[in-house]
Amino acid sequence: MQHQLSDVYKGWAIAVKAEAKMCARFSFEIISPSGYRQYVAMGGENRERALERAREMIDLELALEDDS
Repeated sequence: MQHQLSDVYKGWAIAVKAEAKMCARFSFEIISPSGYRQYVAMGGENRERALERAREMIDLELALEDDS
């Protein structure tokens, strides 16, 4: 059974799931409002850290958009 956590942050969808990959136990995918997707296989050692990293990545994407 796969455990998945979904969230929405600043209009972006986040999906975190249990997926052991090297030193990480969770992966995540972020999806922009326009449908752009990014997948991170080594998202974190726990669900909360993977969700935090996903939010950090969204903040970075939004900051880069503002600079353009």
